[in-house]
Amino acid sequence: MNRHYHINKIKPILITMFFLQLFVLINCIDTNADDYPDKWYGWHCPLVDLNKEQNYYSPFAFVNQNIINAWGYKAKPVEEIKDLLPEGFYNIIKDPESWGPIRVNETEYIPKEQWPGERIKLRQEATNKYAGTARLDGKGHIRDYKSGIPFPGSENPIEICWNMLKAMNWGQEMWTDFVTAIVGKKGDMRFSKTSLLNFCYKGRIFGDNIPSYNPNPNNYDFLTAYLFREPSDIRGMVNLNYRYDDPDKDDDSWMYITALRRVRRMSTAQRWDKLPGGNDISYDNATGFYGKPTNYAWRYLGRKLLLVGHNTSPELQMLKSKPAGGVNDKEYQRVNTVVIEYTPKITATISKGVLYLDPESYACYYCDNYDKKGRLWIVFNQMWAPHKDGNINPQNYLTADVQRTHTSSNYTYTLWQDTPAVTEKGVTPECMIMESLRNLGGGR
Repeated sequence: MNRHYHINKIKPILITMFFLQLFVLINCIDTNADDYPDKWYGWHCPLVDLNKEQNYYSPFAFVNQNIINAWGYKAKPVEEIKDLLPEGFYNIIKDPESWGPIRVNETEYIPKEQWPGERIKLRQEATNKYAGTARLDGKGHIRDYKSGIPFPGSENPIEICWNMLKAMNWGQEMWTDFVTAIVGKKGDMRFSKTSLLNFCYKGRIFGDNIPSYNPNPNNYDFLTAYLFREPSDIRGMVNLNYRYDDPDKDDDSWMYITALRRVRRMSTAQRWDKLPGGNDISYDNATGFYGKPTNYAWRYLGRKLLLVGHNTSPELQMLKSKPAGGVNDKEYQRVNTVVIEYTPKITATISKGVLYLDPESYACYYCDNYDKKGRLWIVFNQMWAPHKDGNINPQNYLTADVQRTHTSSNYTYTLWQDTPAVTEKGVTPECMIMESLRNLGGGR
């Protein structure tokens, strides 16, 4: 961590007070916008003009897919596919009065070997080249890992978790901009606009620095940064997180707060604190699971055939005055998912989480989190959209609090992954320090 600035520890109560103020600021933003013609969904966020700001380095691979069947809104009864959906998401579709109208469109499953681009091929080559080299130590931490998917086909649940993290479905470098729409039970809408940057040191498949980026004197695994863009009151705020390749070393997490003009160190013991602005997402359950595997106990639950967003279309779909936006008229395919369960060994607000993963890429399609009383609480549905360079990203991302009818939906409107993230956006180790990020974020 670069130390050329004043650093103080910040107490959790101060962070909570700051985020409560942030919630109020975002809540004041006007949400009027026009619907898409002839659709029950649209784009209702005034922070982003999609006609001017939408930008993906690689075009989407599969558009205008042929619909085989459809259930839900203005289609067949959703009861017909009850066994093909996780319970939480099924119940959301069944209750359009509370959540809003959703239709599940089944389209053809497109095998990954038919996807364009190099990413799938290069990852498989790395998986084959380094097969059998990775192992787990006594604490469950991965050792001797080089690149590719370390434990393909494993039924050991913690090995499956490592497959999920090391598959790098986000890319070895990434820059993406997204809008988060936070919608309550009464349909009140609040928005924020964020840039997310990621840089991986281990498991690389593109460029000269493969399979690891050197020098790496701090033994980093990967670095993640959030640049908060809108509303104007939080513009310039930065969150920076360092993940170490060490089971005994907690993440380093830092926050630059524009109102204070200071960098503060955040407590990584609060991994289950919610993200800013009334969000339903926590640090360790972002994208289903984003924590350290050794901080959790794992259980293999078997396989389950589900309708998932394996090769969905890119259209951004937002409901007006209803919570369940983002997945309102999307394409789903049948995948025999791998199901694992995690139970926190650290301080957490949940009792357990259940992940539904792709058996090849280990991308997370669904995640269910349960509260301390064992009741279903937070439901995730991620719709992965393939690009012509072979990369994927969760183009639409629904997170729902099913106990209070409240959602946080993410909408990706720009994306650069792997080499383009470096050459076009400058995502390098030199970029991933607080001074550089503050300049990128426009911090005062």
